Amino acid sequence: MIAKLPRQSNIELLRMVTMFLVLLVHADFFSLGEPTNIDIQANTIDSLFRILFESISIVCVNIFVLISGWFGIRPSYKGMLNFLFQCIFFLTGLYIITNIIGVNSISLKGLAGCIFATKLNWFIKAYLLLYILSPILNHFVNNTNQKEYKYVLIGFFLFTCTYGWIGAAEFMMQGYSTISFIGLYLLARYVKLYSPSWSKFSIKLDIVIYLLIVLIVSLLTFTPPLYIGIKMPLNFYSYISPTTIVGALYLLLAFSKINIQNKFINWCGVSCFAVFLIHVSPSTIWHYKELFTKLHATLTTGEYWLVTFIILTAIFFTAILIDKVRIIVWDKCWGKIFKPLEPIITNIVK
Repeated sequence: MIAKLPRQSNIELLRMVTMFLVLLVHADFFSLGEPTNIDIQANTIDSLFRILFESISIVCVNIFVLISGWFGIRPSYKGMLNFLFQCIFFLTGLYIITNIIGVNSISLKGLAGCIFATKLNWFIKAYLLLYILSPILNHFVNNTNQKEYKYVLIGFFLFTCTYGWIGAAEFMMQGYSTISFIGLYLLARYVKLYSPSWSKFSIKLDIVIYLLIVLIVSLLTFTPPLYIGIKMPLNFYSYISPTTIVGALYLLLAFSKINIQNKFINWCGVSCFAVFLIHVSPSTIWHYKELFTKLHATLTTGEYWLVTFIILTAIFFTAILIDKVRIIVWDKCWGKIFKPLEPIITNIVK
């Protein structure tokens, strides 16, 4: 989805971390629910771990979008088809497999899910629209001055973090939308192009800022008085929460300053989106949730998180390996089917 440049292992490593955090966030609050005041009082240690891991992992989606902005999306016919092919490959493949083994049944809704035509897989559709809009965003970036760019960002995030965050602008959908992605994309492009002073801290300070945000959000959420009559204080686990945005940005900045080059990391990085697709497919997501709900109900806190991390690691590398097969299939399809159609599509567009 991004420009085809020599892969930077530091960012590919961050991409790997991000996708593991996606697995974690879905094994935490998504599967187990948000700890209530009663949970905190009755199961303090368990609630503390759930809150801590959610605070660590909630930056995952924002980081993925920030990475796209960091490099800049350069849309192309091949890039668009490759993204769609990867999504359909996994969603359709999982739908067929789960029907064969009997954990799902054939239905119109199930078939619609293979082409993300249901309310599920919001991320695919939100990112796809960002991809479509990227030429407009890139034109703005390339044809504005730093001052105007900065004011646009300030205005965007002031609006987002007030009206959007408190729920007074429902169309922001707490960050589950292309509108949110646009802001993150432009923010990352601005930082990459202009390197403002607050982005030039040392790696250690970048990490400290991220960890401080994790600590603050965890403590605010864990403090019982904040839970009285409130489901989640100020919704710190929203994708448009200031803490989530700042935490994601500084984790990106920290990794951007790491000097590393590794073939295995690059090999994994190119397939990382498969980790998302393999477990949030409409055919698997509810089974994923059921698995961790049952594990949490039967294991101790320590056992649950040990088993969870083992399972998440297995899912992560299984998805990577399956995607290598997908890449082989894509290369064959591109050469024999899609590439010959490119001139025709280009002429139609013109």
